[in-house]
Amino acid sequence: MKKIQTITLGLAMLCVAWQAAAQVTLYEREGLRGRVFTADRSVTDLERHGFNDRASSLIVQRGQWQVCEHANFEGHCTVLRPGQYTSLAAMGMNNRISSLRKVQGPSKHA
Repeated sequence: MKKIQTITLGLAMLCVAWQAAAQVTLYEREGLRGRVFTADRSVTDLERHGFNDRASSLIVQRGQWQVCEHANFEGHCTVLRPGQYTSLAAMGMNNRISSLRKVQGPSKHA
């Protein structure tokens, strides 16, 4: 019985650690709704993950993230600071994000 509790606790801690490591979460619909894709490192092509040109809202949990309209960080890119972005339409990125990466330093718009 103690072994089962230890395994269960370990799995729960692993889940919490994974969620804490999450840096940015993309949502398929505005208002932080719909299908979700979460990343904690660079993604050069969201097509490989079935989420290319699907994001309509997002949350940046930590750090600054550059989101780009084309794979390999090409095309129009925007750097986002931590916060909730309930609609990407105003910044011209609704259903246009194809790659993303964590960036260092002050926020810049490319």
